[in-house]
Parts: sequence; C-alpha cells; structure tokens
Amino acid sequence: MGAAIVGVCWVVASAQGQGGPIIATVGGTAIHSTAWDSQMAKAVGSGTLTNMITQLLLTDAAKKDHVVATSSDIQAALASLEQQNGITSTAQLQQALAQSNLTLSELQSQLKLQVLAQKIAESQVKVTNAEIKQYYTNNAQTLQVPAEVKLSAIFLKNKATADAVAAKLRGGYSFAAAAKKYSLDKTTAAKGGVMGTFSYSQLDPVTAKAAFSQPVGRVGAPVHSTSGWEILKVTSRTPASKPSLTSVRAQIILTIKSQKAQTAPELLASLAKTAPLSIQDTAYNSVKTSIENPSALATTPSSSSSAPSSSSAPSSSSAPSSSSAPSSSSAPSSSSAPSSSSAPSSSSAPSSSSSSAP
Repeated sequence: MGAAIVGVCWVVASAQGQGGPIIATVGGTAIHSTAWDSQMAKAVGSGTLTNMITQLLLTDAAKKDHVVATSSDIQAALASLEQQNGITSTAQLQQALAQSNLTLSELQSQLKLQVLAQKIAESQVKVTNAEIKQYYTNNAQTLQVPAEVKLSAIFLKNKATADAVAAKLRGGYSFAAAAKKYSLDKTTAAKGGVMGTFSYSQLDPVTAKAAFSQPVGRVGAPVHSTSGWEILKVTSRTPASKPSLTSVRAQIILTIKSQKAQTAPELLASLAKTAPLSIQDTAYNSVKTSIENPSALATTPSSSSSAPSSSSAPSSSSAPSSSSAPSSSSAPSSSSAPSSSSAPSSSSAPSSSSSSAP
C-alpha cells in the first residue's frame, strides 16, 4: 500500500509540471508533454544510452578486427533461438514478436550485435596445438561419429493393415511399391518409403530399437511408435567411428574459442576502456560505470523504490520477454551486454591468453 501511495504521489507531482501540449488529464489536472518527457528520460534514458553505446562499441570493434555478421550467421542465430523456445512456425514467431512489441527486423538487429560480440571475443582467443590435442584426447566419446542406418518405412493406420501389408511383403511384394500404395506419409511414399540416414538418438525409441536390431536388407515386423504403425527396412548401416584429429581440428578450435572467449560484459568493458568512453551528461554517469565495471553491478545491493527506476540495462521492452517471446538461457545477462533475452551467445568461460595459434 505504501508503495502504491508513493507511486501516486509521483504521478501527481509530474502532472503538475507546466509546458507543452497536454497529453492527458486526470480529474482537473493536466499532464503536459514536458513533464512526461522528463519522466520518460529518467525511466528509460540509461537503458537507451547503454544500448546505443553498446552498438557503437561493437560495430567499431568489428570494423577494426574485420569481423562481419553475415546473413547466414544471423539466420542461424534466429534458428537456434526458435529451437530453444519451441517456435516451429512463422505464425508462432510473429505472435511472440507482437507480444514483445518487436519487429523481425529489430530482433535480427539484436541478433547481429550478439553475433558480432561472440565473433569479436573469439577472434581475440589464441588456441595452441597442445590444447587441440588435449581436447581431442579428453573428448573422444563426444567427438565419436555415432552408428547410423539408412532407413525406409511404410506408415499405416492400424495393426490390421500393417499385418496385411507385411504379409504381402513376405510374399515378395516390392517394398517401394507398397510404400507408394499404402503409406500414409505421402512425402516418403513418393520416394518408395526412403526416409534418410539416422543415428539412434534421432529416431523414436521404438523405431530406433527395431532399426538397429534388424538385419540390413530385411523387412522387419510391424512396430508401433509415436508415429503410429510402421514397417521398416534398413538398406545400410554404418558403425560408430572415431574421427581423425585432422577432420575435427576446425571444430575443436571453434569449441575451445567459444569456451575461452570473454563474456559479452567483459568484452564491452574492455572495448569501452580502449575506445575510450566518456559521458558528458552527468545524469548518466552510472552508464559508464555499469559498462566498464560489470562485476560491480553484481555485488551492489539493489534498492527498492516505488517510483519508476531507470536501468543501465538495455530496455526490456526492446527484447522478447521470457513469458511471451523468444528467450535464451545461454545469452549474456549483463546490463551492458546486447539484449540478453533474445539470442544465444558465446560461453562465459574466462578468457586466457595462449600463444602459438594453429
């Protein structure tokens, strides 16, 4: 209740300011544009200024380091964001953007900044040959190429139909012809039932168990998976294998760089100090502090206030919210980083200086 009273007092005080057109009236009191502008500047000014400074720091650094966020980079970041948030259609994405008062172009601009931040941070990391070999040795299981099967399938509506088609196949009926005639999946049916090549984890558990246990070239008995009744045929199987260091060297380098790269807050802090960054309007001195010393914000006790507070973080209205729009748990959460809720970012592992780049 106390907070509500103070909040009301703040509104009345601001409403009593004079000057400019009247935006609204409450009872007999007018709210003038000058008072509204003043309060808006206090409420969102720091966040807006932080966003603008962040953009300049990253774009200038990108030009200096010859780093570019390509359209494919941005599209990949968007695809990752959609996957993290269970967005599977354009309609769902548009709904999320609308709820966050964002356009697709604005979201892509945020993603571009985050891609630039990640690339700049990773470009500053040196990876040694010793680190590459050590990673290869320590992560042999992760790097291993899993066993795969090339699979064809006929999808049927019930067990009776599946048993009847299976009997035809045992009698010599062509699998491809049966798929074209009986399969409910018209896309694979048109290709004679050919689905593609899959690892165990990429298939429904029931389908995977059947596919990886039946002999190559033999038609299996009908199985009931989440897709319904299906008859499988494995046309080829590739065993699991360990890749050579040469074949995964580039992948390992990217992984190590991602792990060792500065976090977005750390990167911006270093860029701000070398730019250098200066704030002429003393009302926004806290912006410089928040960008150059992000760790100070994490240790500063938060104060409760009932009046609208300004933040040095990017405006929350400019990024999808966690409840209604795309969000990423892997994005940086710093107040001085590019919008943290909208895209993936580089790892927060501490940076280390290594020599002898490969």
